[in-house]
Amino acid sequence: MKTLLVRTIQWLTLLLSWLTLSPIFFYLARKWQLIGKKVRMLLLLISPLMLIVYAVAVIFILQGYNDYKRKHYFASNEVIERITGVSFPKLSIIDYEKGEAGFTGDYNDMLTLEMKYDLSESTYHYLDSVISVGNTNWHKRNDEYIYGTVWGNGLPAPEGENEEDDGMFSLSFKKGSKIINLSHGSW
Repeated sequence: MKTLLVRTIQWLTLLLSWLTLSPIFFYLARKWQLIGKKVRMLLLLISPLMLIVYAVAVIFILQGYNDYKRKHYFASNEVIERITGVSFPKLSIIDYEKGEAGFTGDYNDMLTLEMKYDLSESTYHYLDSVISVGNTNWHKRNDEYIYGTVWGNGLPAPEGENEEDDGMFSLSFKKGSKIINLSHGSW
């Protein structure tokens, strides 16, 4: 009778520990030799606590991927060229300020980029001619070139960007400087 009571308490303890603290379950099942090693491992892997750990790990991995994408996507000279229509040399990130996401997911990130080499005089001449014609997203203030666009909510997206995403993109740089200040986000 005593052995049956002890075994029943052990099984109830195992069940409770499996539901709440799966490492203790694993330890006790091994110590009391109530469950074989393979079954014990399987039960540990599918325990509620471990499922929560898996869910948290997936959330952190997805958040890390999203953060990486936010930092590096617009720092690509190919993406900037596609949006602005101007060819840029290889870029490297000097500084990144991640904007805090609002309740609706809106954010505004700031990047400081450095071009591998300065733009050619023909590129500046091209920009000046595009700006003088007007009807463009390019503007010039003194010797600073500025590009800005928004899309979504009925506004067309730049080529290659998702029409359903609400986005904003702006960059500025001074003539003769290798530094680009870029701002992008979602609204």
